[in-house]
Amino acid sequence: MRTNRQDSFIATLAMDTQHVNFLGLLHETPATRLDTQFSGGFFTGAPKQKNDSHLLGHRSRQDILNPAPMTIYFRCTDDYYHLYVRSHPVYAGYCLSKDPSGFLGAFLPAGRDTTSFNLLNLDNRVITLPDLTRDTHLIRLQARSARHVGSLRRRGAPYRYLGETDKEGIVFKLRIIERNASFLSDPDEV
Repeated sequence: MRTNRQDSFIATLAMDTQHVNFLGLLHETPATRLDTQFSGGFFTGAPKQKNDSHLLGHRSRQDILNPAPMTIYFRCTDDYYHLYVRSHPVYAGYCLSKDPSGFLGAFLPAGRDTTSFNLLNLDNRVITLPDLTRDTHLIRLQARSARHVGSLRRRGAPYRYLGETDKEGIVFKLRIIERNASFLSDPDEV
């Protein structure tokens, strides 16, 4: 029987014509939006500036000067994965997880509250590392027991976010860098 480490790996996640990363990196400035509060269809206060720099998004490769791909540790547990950021100086060790509105971003690991994901092939079948025989694959992500990950707009922001969608979801290009990868804190794990 395979261990969780044997089914864990380090990879980059990209799209064909878009660069995937944190909004703060994609736009090289704090990624802010105006958040207006509504209640019962009525405006209930002054708009507030919200910093979404830690949330995931995508932007055309042409618009970015140095599009280094984001490196992620895909930690397997059964047939789902927790995604840990490996390549960001501030968010390294953080998990990719959903915020209360369903947008993906960097959050400290929070036990059972950390979002886990299924990797799906293009036929929407759940796959794990043994199914990924080559180093490059086209996949979709689905928040476990929830919806696919897709491209979204958010009120008050000019950015393209990644978050839960009712649509089929984005096709990502997954490039595996290392197989049988352990936690950084437990390199001798079996």
